[in-house]
Amino acid sequence: MDTQQRTILVPWDFTIVAEYAFAYAVKLSKIIGTSITLIHIVGSEKQIEAATQRLETEKDNLKGKYNVTPHIVVIKGNIFKHISKFASETGNIELVIMGTHGIKGMQKLTGSRALKVITGSRVPYFVVQNFPTDAKFDNIIFPIDFKKENKEKIKWAYYLCSLYHSRLYLIHTSVKDKLFRGRVYSNIEFARKYFRNTNFKYEIVSIEKKTNFAQDVIDFSQEKNASAILIMTSKSLTFIDYVMGPTEQFIIANSAKIPVMVVNPRKKRMEGGFSASGS
Repeated sequence: MDTQQRTILVPWDFTIVAEYAFAYAVKLSKIIGTSITLIHIVGSEKQIEAATQRLETEKDNLKGKYNVTPHIVVIKGNIFKHISKFASETGNIELVIMGTHGIKGMQKLTGSRALKVITGSRVPYFVVQNFPTDAKFDNIIFPIDFKKENKEKIKWAYYLCSLYHSRLYLIHTSVKDKLFRGRVYSNIEFARKYFRNTNFKYEIVSIEKKTNFAQDVIDFSQEKNASAILIMTSKSLTFIDYVMGPTEQFIIANSAKIPVMVVNPRKKRMEGGFSASGS
């Protein structure tokens, strides 16, 4: 593959959910002007040749169906470690688009084990559960809470929405705790200042708390017919988070099958993947 051209990476396991991801990659690549690369993971060196031949056939099939010819790469490893490793170290991966069957698929691709992969990746993940419904990329939902990572996520939201000419909805619920409420409003004010003197299309919406924040986010996203939900993982997830299921995992596996972009906070600056400055 061309190591200079920016590309979207699609984990390919010869299933329909992988094609969901490829269909989204076709849609997004036309917007941002990248190529597409399929990556397949095998367990041993002996399997690489046969897997490469099979992937070549898939490449031809996809070209006939989507009129797009992807690059292909087969490497030895496991999906929970080497997808993110390849994406982070290759240097030209724009994002990783991964398909899943939702809750059931989460156990394989985006459950507690794979969430660890996502949180360790320098490159954003875009997780999808179905084929794209149209060519547009309109409303993006930004759940805003008390966490300081929200301020970094604002930069990603601005870049993504400017690129796709999308409308951003920054949504929050009322918080009883005085300290946490202050942090939520601090994040909201940061967003206002960040977007000041721009033509950026956004709304700050206070939504009624009905069940839990994650479910309320999903309900609002359905109401707005959202193209995607943008979330950022916490800087640290505990063992209990993985056992009980953190908010990130619940949103990624949402029953509404709304695509979810997952980005990770940086200690100093964002590396790899999208550039928040647009460069």
